[in-house]
Amino acid sequence: MRLFIGIKTGCGEYLAALQEQLKRAGRGRFTRPENLHITLKFLGEHPPAAVPEICAAIAEAGGEPFELEIGGARLFNRSGILSADVLGEAHKLAVLVQRLEAALEKRGCPRESRPYKPHITLARDFRPDGDIGGIPPGQRRFTVDEVILFESRREEGRLVYVPLYSYRLRRR
Repeated sequence: MRLFIGIKTGCGEYLAALQEQLKRAGRGRFTRPENLHITLKFLGEHPPAAVPEICAAIAEAGGEPFELEIGGARLFNRSGILSADVLGEAHKLAVLVQRLEAALEKRGCPRESRPYKPHITLARDFRPDGDIGGIPPGQRRFTVDEVILFESRREEGRLVYVPLYSYRLRRR
């Protein structure tokens, strides 16, 4: 099973509209709207028997709900990855990621060595026809109140992210 931990944005309509604007500004493989998310931790391949421990780590990391905003689109490191920036209470997102890393490390999952850079992948292999800076950034605020364990798999040739477990963040 190919697994990752992430959050849904709650801004699907805004992101779909942003993608439509970007389709007029260039070419690429655009992420299907139902697959738009913010990855907290990519786990890679794991056997089904590992899922309960991963779920326990998510619950252990816990946390309270917080607010994020989606910013404008940008090309990520000239790699052709077109992403939307994540703004707002991003420091709270970073704390959540650190708690997840610690809880998963106790269960044998190695920590990520690269710095965490939250983003929403809008397209891959994006080649702009011109300057994408003319697209109004807009911003949409949403509440992060759920952390989800997803399985990434192919169904009928399409990439599908299947939720396996959901943990609700709670106010103390």
